[in-house]
Amino acid sequence: MPIRVRYNNDPNQECTLRPTPLWSVTTNILKTGAGEAFGVNYTITINGTLIHNQGSPYASKQDMSRYDFFAGANPVPNQVGPYSSFDNNVSHFRGATQDRPPKQQIDCDDALQAIIFKQKAIRALFARDGQRLELTDWDDEEASIICYPRVVDVSFAEGIYVNTSTYTITLEADTLLDKDIDVDIEGGLIANHDWAKGVQGIREEEILSSLSGAFISDFSENWTVEVDESFGESPEQPFSYRITRTLNATGKTHYGPVNGDDGDVVKYEAWEQAKKFIGHRLYDHLEPFSDPQNVSGYYPNRNQLDYILGNIGSGSLNLAREYRGYNHVRSESIDQTVGSYGVSDSWVIATGTAYENFSVSINSTNSAPFVNVSVEGTIKGLSDISASGYPIGKVSPASPESIFSSGTPYGNAITKYNEISNTGQFGVTCDIFRRANNSVAVQLNSQPLSVALGTNKYTGEINYTLEFNNRPTNFISGVLNEDIQINDTYPGDVFAVIPVIGRPTGPVLQYIGGRTEYTRDISLDLTLDYTKLPYSSGRNPMVLKKPSVVQPMSNQISDLINQVSPQGEPGVLKYFLNPPREIWNPKQGTYNLSMSWVYELDK
Repeated sequence: MPIRVRYNNDPNQECTLRPTPLWSVTTNILKTGAGEAFGVNYTITINGTLIHNQGSPYASKQDMSRYDFFAGANPVPNQVGPYSSFDNNVSHFRGATQDRPPKQQIDCDDALQAIIFKQKAIRALFARDGQRLELTDWDDEEASIICYPRVVDVSFAEGIYVNTSTYTITLEADTLLDKDIDVDIEGGLIANHDWAKGVQGIREEEILSSLSGAFISDFSENWTVEVDESFGESPEQPFSYRITRTLNATGKTHYGPVNGDDGDVVKYEAWEQAKKFIGHRLYDHLEPFSDPQNVSGYYPNRNQLDYILGNIGSGSLNLAREYRGYNHVRSESIDQTVGSYGVSDSWVIATGTAYENFSVSINSTNSAPFVNVSVEGTIKGLSDISASGYPIGKVSPASPESIFSSGTPYGNAITKYNEISNTGQFGVTCDIFRRANNSVAVQLNSQPLSVALGTNKYTGEINYTLEFNNRPTNFISGVLNEDIQINDTYPGDVFAVIPVIGRPTGPVLQYIGGRTEYTRDISLDLTLDYTKLPYSSGRNPMVLKKPSVVQPMSNQISDLINQVSPQGEPGVLKYFLNPPREIWNPKQGTYNLSMSWVYELDK
């Protein structure tokens, strides 16, 4: 039962160990603390004996020349392997006779030197990981077991080394192969995949590609759930949560053949094996999308955390299905020396696409006729973009934009602001106005006195400050501000002022009889909504867009003039209109109308 090692994986350097050592294989099933099998490895122990004048490796002198063989050596040993000290014969069985390996002519005085040299050759043969090792029948040229192990240790038992020395070589392998370089059946346990169990004829490259790498020595998966109190809780906005998932794996450096048995051996780095395993583990709890319109079989809910919501915190948090995952952040850690790879994912679990925090302040003084209410708030948008770059939701790797458009934090913050501000139009249906109006006992004007906005596209934040008061509602629609001032001048005495030179008490006032006229002035000041202003030149925007021309403001201005004009008042005998005056600034959107009347009463 020869044991052979392919030195440096050179097919021309097949080194046979003689006398054939004892061989044992221990199967180690790797399991998590919960008892889940995630891998397997094999411990191979070789116990052999070195004889000073027999067996392979053959002894050499201090000048590296081989000791002679006794006459009649058949077959003549070859010189392969380290120090050209090994024989590459698989078997010495020939026909009806058994030709044992030839003896060397070594005196007892040189026995210790021969043993020391053979120990040196053994150490050199097993100085490298990943060399092909095979075990064959004693009379068979074909291998029964093949592997590409890692060397754990090489030890020699203590002794005087007069003519023998025992040794122990411990190796570790991830797979055992047959003569066709196919993985043995129990190799399906490597990744604990049902389709691999009991299937014969699996190649290592199939395992590595199909199972995304499974040669690891240990892994861990941890979940943490905590309340995120940064934006508080309200009926409109329940508490949000932060969920963190941490995956760590330690890989094993694996060696395997390339393209069958052509002599080439590939080395799979331990950290790369761990990375592939983690990549496969990230999504192994998720089910394919079952929508009949989506037949591609993606995993659309990878980042919607259906698995999390159904399992994490079950029975304690009772998260509603409206919660979704946002602000996906992924960090990776690689330790090539240890061969480990880790991924940490974190999500903010919330019921909306943005946080909002606001405060309301009320100001009222005796010197001002109105109650002022200020609403200050901060909106922080959440990201719909997963760490992979796809939007959270039903994702097609080929065309993600065809199903869901991605939502940036700033875009979601804008959407939230438009929702609570009635797309910047405010009014009685605006959420911000309702907050202000519900905080006082008086009815507020639904159009704010002032609006201040601050944005930060990089952090996805919007800061707003709106001020309301209980001033009367605007008479003219579609304006930001209006001011109406009406002045009435009543009749007074008609008198003459006669200067007198040197009169210390001033001029002489002389009543000449009669009274002055009645007059009424109106001044209307409007500030238009900036969204209604034209950004161009020419007669149309410069002249034809002023409020006295554009409907419905033109009719509303006419109604206002009719209401304040003296023509409709009782007792007015006649009245006259002085030349009206309009001032229109089309660039700033300011408008002023000044009118005055002189009228006479019937008594």
